[in-house]
Amino acid sequence: MNIKRWKVMLAVDDYGSFTRAGEVLGYTQSGITQMMKALEKEVGLSLFIKDKSGTALTREAQSLIPAVRALLNADEVVRQEIASLKGAQTGTITIGTYLSCSIHWIPRIIQAFQRSHPDILFKITEGLEGELADWIQERRVDIGFLSYQPGHHYHFLPALDDELLAVLPSGHPLSAYDPLPIEKLNGAPFVITEYAPGSDVHRVLKEHNIRPDIRFVSINEFSVLSMVEQNLGITILPGLLLRGQNGNFVTRHITPAVSRQLGLAYSSPDDLSPACRAFLEYAKDFLLDD
Repeated sequence: MNIKRWKVMLAVDDYGSFTRAGEVLGYTQSGITQMMKALEKEVGLSLFIKDKSGTALTREAQSLIPAVRALLNADEVVRQEIASLKGAQTGTITIGTYLSCSIHWIPRIIQAFQRSHPDILFKITEGLEGELADWIQERRVDIGFLSYQPGHHYHFLPALDDELLAVLPSGHPLSAYDPLPIEKLNGAPFVITEYAPGSDVHRVLKEHNIRPDIRFVSINEFSVLSMVEQNLGITILPGLLLRGQNGNFVTRHITPAVSRQLGLAYSSPDDLSPACRAFLEYAKDFLLDD
């Protein structure tokens, strides 16, 4: 079984075209096409559908993705174990994270970690709360820096209780409150990145039976912050993200206090590569001392 072909199939799925997958992986379009034809011949199934919007996986190919990811993960573990037996520490670690963690934690952790592990590479992917939990279970990422999500099956090492804060335009009438009673958010014009069951803000508002007037759903926390500065609404954002941020806004503690539990997540200790195990231990110690 040719591991490279399966990697290419996943890349085509991720990027939606043979051309883009080739650019990312360093293959020509004709090379990608030949490899995918060989893979289809090997499995005896059509794996791709082409239309005006690009290339997508067939239903049969989509059903293979969990097994393919498990295969590629096992291949990476074997390669790293062999390198470890030879006295080398190499490999690639794929990390899924929030914007707040990728700004304030991950660069410092990687910089310190690579002093003793210079040959280990990293791939960082940012996502939203619900996405990251799924990525870990589907093994799209090796390790996640995320908030604990009930109902998902992964191992979780808590690191920080991150307070969620109300963010308001400077001079907003509600800024007179500190702390701000959470019921004051009922019916208030609101800006948010994601309002879904997998989001921390959704959880908090649901727990307290608060229904703000959601005016805008934006792409990330910094765009939300900018919209608040333009007086388009108020929001709730993590304290970690707001560290060092200044602008035409004010933050207020919320009463009763609300927070998210940040930590490190991974699918199974048995599936971790040597590089992942080393990084996980280092990151855990780093965050507990931060």
